[in-house]
Amino acid sequence: MKNLFLIFLLLQCILGFSQKKTLQTKFTTEKIILDGKQDEAIWQSVPIATDFVMFQPDNGKPVPENKRTEVRVLYDNEALYISALLYDNEPDKILREINKRDEFGTADFFGVFVNGYNDGQQNFQFFVNAADGQADCLATDSNGEDYSWDAVWESKAIITSFGWAVEMRIPYAALRFPSEKKQTWGGQLFQGNKKRSSKIFMEFY
Repeated sequence: MKNLFLIFLLLQCILGFSQKKTLQTKFTTEKIILDGKQDEAIWQSVPIATDFVMFQPDNGKPVPENKRTEVRVLYDNEALYISALLYDNEPDKILREINKRDEFGTADFFGVFVNGYNDGQQNFQFFVNAADGQADCLATDSNGEDYSWDAVWESKAIITSFGWAVEMRIPYAALRFPSEKKQTWGGQLFQGNKKRSSKIFMEFY
């Protein structure tokens, strides 16, 4: 995977029209420790995906600055690494109910959806909630969302002074994609809780 050059094209859907944004990720040889702190130097050199828009209840409305989400992505020969900073002006009110795997309960969560063939047919979905719980599912047009599908991946979520933060490591073994060196992947970044949700659509190059 070292020769796979990834650029994220973020497709922001607002009130019936689309605005494409680009986000270039970076190959890394640095060891990433999943502690939610993003304190490895390389994270600071990666461009940020932000400007999420509301999915519900106010579809298409930009997310307020004090509730913004900032996402960075790295990759190495074995996995994708996702860092998300989820700002909240009232961090003491972040919902973080502890549940079993694949049960969201009452908790804020962050999700990454990946479609390695960019064909709209199959998404591998990975969620982390503010209580440091995981959920994952395989979503297809024909069968809907299958939460009995469990991949082997890692994550860490922590509460911070500005809100909360997530780091994720998703091995390529948990995904499906073609063998070409240059590829286009589809996907989404998704953030939500009981009251609201927001997202960005994206393509991976």
